[in-house]
Amino acid sequence: MRKRNYIKTGQGSRNSLGKKLTIGVGIVITFYLIISFIFGEMGVVKYYRMKSQYNDLTAEIAKLKQNNARLIKDVHALKNDPARLERVARDKLGLARPGEIVYYYGEP
Repeated sequence: MRKRNYIKTGQGSRNSLGKKLTIGVGIVITFYLIISFIFGEMGVVKYYRMKSQYNDLTAEIAKLKQNNARLIKDVHALKNDPARLERVARDKLGLARPGEIVYYYGEP
């Protein structure tokens, strides 16, 4: 038996329109996902801002820890070292021993 060739009418344009519509919807969805990935609430831009803020805060914490260690050392020295306490009293408070004369040059 021989195979018959039938003429298809109208289906080619419907399939073509469906394919174009599917491709168009796919492109719109892909474009939306890319934009939301970059600029969305948890997107790349926000990630880099948060990472920068994290690095700034980490550096500030390290600086504050260093400053805290220095202050603890100063407090320990003031509690246990009388010479250090006297030096601070003379420099910061302007105190003097009886009979000493204190001269100020510039701002105290």
